[in-house]
Amino acid sequence: MAKPGKQSGRQYTEAEVRAILERALREAQTRDVGHGELVAAAEEIGISRATIEAASRDIEQIRGEDEARAAIVARRRKGFRSHLFSFVLVNAFLFAINALTPGPWWFFWPLLGWGLGLAFHARAALSSDVSPRQIRREAERSAEQARREERRRLKEQRTVERLERKQRLERSAEDLGHAVEEGVATVLSRLAQEIRGSVPPAPVEDAARRQRIASLDADDAEPEALDEEEAERAGRRGRSRR
Repeated sequence: MAKPGKQSGRQYTEAEVRAILERALREAQTRDVGHGELVAAAEEIGISRATIEAASRDIEQIRGEDEARAAIVARRRKGFRSHLFSFVLVNAFLFAINALTPGPWWFFWPLLGWGLGLAFHARAALSSDVSPRQIRREAERSAEQARREERRRLKEQRTVERLERKQRLERSAEDLGHAVEEGVATVLSRLAQEIRGSVPPAPVEDAARRQRIASLDADDAEPEALDEEEAERAGRRGRSRR
């Protein structure tokens, strides 16, 4: 077993560094590495940040070209599958017509002509060769599509933000209206309490005194009514005797 000091003093060539890093990456747990982590790991082994930035740009360009090439090949093969399906369907229909109608066999003429075009299409669709011009156009197309998607996402985000802002304003206005109603009700209640407090209620003794006076007046009025009634009766008897 090598000693730590001797192990730390070892030197490696460029090929050995690449081999060690590739082996370590293969044996390490598979996960995505962020750009900051990549730059920090490179600086640990003496690679400058500018070199890492340039290499990462090259890798991103190569990745973009690979994605563009794969998209072009996939679109070609998808078009060929659609062409093949139409070829089989239409020529089967022509064969059925030719078989069910009297006359010579003629369906193989469109079959041969269309089959020749299908063969050329298959040759182009099944090939993985893509020109740099096609890759550049596909990259521009992907970039334009990404920009449209980003604009659409931003538009949807702004729409959602406007709706949320509108809902917040409506809730604030509703809360303000409730607060104003509660405040007005509180003020009116307080004014009513102050008005009721400014008029003192009649004491219990005054009310009892007024009740006794009213009863006495009623008692005095009753004998007077009886005297008047007796006098009226006496007057009627005197008039009847005359």
